Amino acid sequence: MQKGFKKQYDDLDDHLAKLDKAGLLWTVDAPMNKDRHLHPFVRWGYVGDVGTVTSNNPKRAFLFTNVTDSKGRSYKGDCDVVVGVTAGSPAIYAASLGIEDSGEDISALGQKIYEKWVHAFQNPVAAVEIPSEEAPVHELILEGEALKGGADKGLDTLPVPNNTPGWDTAPYFSAGLWITKDLDTGVENISQNRCSLKASDRMTGMWLIQTGGGAHNNWVKYKERGEKMPVALIVGAPPLLQVVGPQKTPENLNDLDVAGGLAGAPFRKVRCKTVPLWAPADAQIIIEGWIDPSKLEMEAPFGESYGNMSVEEYNHSIEVTAITRRRKATITSMISQMAPSESGVIKQLNYSAVMLNHLKNVLYIRQVKDVALHGPMIGVSRFTVIVLEKNTPKTEIWRALEAATTAMRSVGKITVAVDEDINPNNVEEVLWAIAYRTDLMKSVKIVDHQANGHAPKLRDRPWEAKLMIDATMHYAMPPVALPTKEIMEEARELWNQAGLPPVTPRWKWFGYSLGDWCDEWTRCAERAVAGDWLINGLRTALLVDTDAVGGPTAGVPRKGVVTWNEKTSQVDYPEGFPLKDDFETDQ
Repeated sequence: MQKGFKKQYDDLDDHLAKLDKAGLLWTVDAPMNKDRHLHPFVRWGYVGDVGTVTSNNPKRAFLFTNVTDSKGRSYKGDCDVVVGVTAGSPAIYAASLGIEDSGEDISALGQKIYEKWVHAFQNPVAAVEIPSEEAPVHELILEGEALKGGADKGLDTLPVPNNTPGWDTAPYFSAGLWITKDLDTGVENISQNRCSLKASDRMTGMWLIQTGGGAHNNWVKYKERGEKMPVALIVGAPPLLQVVGPQKTPENLNDLDVAGGLAGAPFRKVRCKTVPLWAPADAQIIIEGWIDPSKLEMEAPFGESYGNMSVEEYNHSIEVTAITRRRKATITSMISQMAPSESGVIKQLNYSAVMLNHLKNVLYIRQVKDVALHGPMIGVSRFTVIVLEKNTPKTEIWRALEAATTAMRSVGKITVAVDEDINPNNVEEVLWAIAYRTDLMKSVKIVDHQANGHAPKLRDRPWEAKLMIDATMHYAMPPVALPTKEIMEEARELWNQAGLPPVTPRWKWFGYSLGDWCDEWTRCAERAVAGDWLINGLRTALLVDTDAVGGPTAGVPRKGVVTWNEKTSQVDYPEGFPLKDDFETDQ
C-alpha cells in the first residue's frame, strides 16, 4: 500500500472537462426525467442529422446536471448522468484513449487505436494499492440498513436511467463494469455487461455465455465448487478503464493492469469494503455484492445492440452489500440498442483493432492492411471487411477470411476481403467490390457451426452458418430495440426546446413489436416509465434453482410468464413454474 500516491491519468471528471474544452460535450441543465426522456433525448443525437457515429463532428457527448424521475424526485447536486462520453463518436473514443485525433478518416484513426491496444497488451502496468481514506470512491459508504427498505434507500437513491423506455422493465446500468475473480489464478476480469435494478439492495446481471467471457467462466468455477461469488460493479470508471470493459483482453492479465498499459502509468486501486476484490479508487461509484451460483432470477427485457429486445431470461441475482461513491457522483450510461449507437462505436473500434492484431501479429498474415467491423443497424459482429495488399496470394486471402471468422467465437457471420482501393467503412464500396470483383462459384464459401453469439436466439438450433444465410424473418421476433414512438416524439420536443440543432431521422428512430412479446412485459415497461420499477422487482423476487431451468440465459416461455396482479398486489405464477423455453443455448 502506498499512501499519497497521486493519480497519473484522467478520471471521469477530468475527461468531461477535456471533452467540453474540445467542443465534444453538450451540457443540459433543463430538468430531464431519467425514467422517460433521458435516453430518448440522447437517441436523437444518433438518429438525427446532427452528426453520426462515422463522423467526428458535430457529434457530442451529453452531461445531464438536473436529473429527475417519474416520482418527482430531483438528483441535482447529488448525482449527474452522462451518456456517450466514452465512444459517442470516433473523436470521443480517441479522447477516451488519450489519442490525438486530427480529424483524419476512420481508417487512419483505427491504425492509431490498433497501435495503442497492442502496446497495452504487451506492456501492462501493475496497479498500486492506496488506503481507503485517500480513495475518492470511498467518500461515502452505504452498508446495512442504509441499503434496505425500498424507496429512497440503497440503489433507489441513484438516478439510473431506463435505456429503452416503453420496452425495458427496469432501470439498467448499461455502462457498468463488472469485477470478477478467477478462483484458480486470482486474475480479476473487468467486463461491460448489463445490470438491472430489482430492489434497493438487489440487482441482476447478464454475462454472455456465447462469447466465452471471463465473467461467465469465473462464475462456472464458483458454481462447481458450491461457493458464493463476490462481484463489484464499477459505475463512472476513468475513461482508460471504461474502454477495457467491452474489449477482448488476454485472459492472463488483470484488466486494471491493461488499463495501466493504456495510460502508461499504474492505476490506483483500493480494497472493496464487503467483498474480497480490488476496485479502481478513482471511479465514481462501486456497488459490491454476492451471487449464489445455485440460484437465478428472471431478468430483462432489455434493448440490445443487435437491434432487437432481449426478452425475459433467467440470470444472476446479486445481493448488494455496499455502495461506495463520491459525494458528488456521475453515472455513466451508454446508448446501445439499435445501431448507430455508442456501444457500436466502442465495439467497432475495439474489435477491429483486436482482429487486426490477431491477423497481423498472431497469424503473421502481413498483407493485411486494415479490418473494419460494420456498425450501423448490423451491430458490429455480423459484417467484417478485411483489406489486403495488392497481389496477396489466394492462400493468404483465404487464411485471413477463415481466421477472421474464428478469432472471436461469434464474430464474422459475413466476412469480405477487399483490395486496398476499397474503403472498408463504406458499405457501398464493399458492395460494389462484391458485385463486380467476384465469381460467386469460386469466391464464396459457406461453413456451418458458427456460434450464434450476441443476437436474437435461434429457435431451431444453437448455432448458425458463416457468410451467407437467409435474412428474412422466419418466426416472430422481439421488438425493435428503440424507445416507443410516443416517448421519442416527446423527447424530440424537449430537444427542440433545449435549442439544439434540428434533427431529421436517418435510420429507424422508434421501436415497434415484431410479434415476440407479451402484454405482461408491456405492463412492466409502463411501470418502469412511471418510476414503479420496484414493483417489477417484486414480480421476479422468487429465485429459481439454476439446474431447474438449465442455467443462465434460459428463456422464459410466453406461456410461462409470471404476472403481477394489479388487483391483489400479488404475483401470479403459471402452473408448473418455473418453465423453460424450448430453444437451446450453445454453451
